[in-house]
Amino acid sequence: MDSPALRTSVFKATALAGAAHLALDLVASRFSATTPPYLLLDYAAEPFRDLLLLDRTTLLGAVAVISAGVNGAISGLFAAALEGARRRLLALGVSLFALWVFSGGLMMLVYLDPPWWVAAGSLAAGAPRAFAVAWLLDRVLPRPAAGGAAV
Repeated sequence: MDSPALRTSVFKATALAGAAHLALDLVASRFSATTPPYLLLDYAAEPFRDLLLLDRTTLLGAVAVISAGVNGAISGLFAAALEGARRRLLALGVSLFALWVFSGGLMMLVYLDPPWWVAAGSLAAGAPRAFAVAWLLDRVLPRPAAGGAAV
């Protein structure tokens, strides 16, 4: 893929994935066990609670929008990097889920203290999310030309 087309694809993938992440945050945050780790602010450890004294709704909305943008950018870049993968959907879904568990797990180790069932559910809920975003990007982004290098 030439450079301008790659930039356009990454931009489209980032915007689409960001919107998908924001919509998924809205749905997943209805239940404690499926709430994304970055929205589990009610379980912030004591030293971090003073930083979270803003209005809860405003804070959660801001965190969700910012996180959707970051997650969208990561998803778009991963999709571009895995463009030529033989099983792009699987590779992208597994990569996004692995990053979800790694980053969410680190947040829980550093400043969140949810009950074990909330932590496990929050991390596990990343699997369908990762594969839903991967599926969406796999459908929207162009396939490499035949004879292109497969990873």
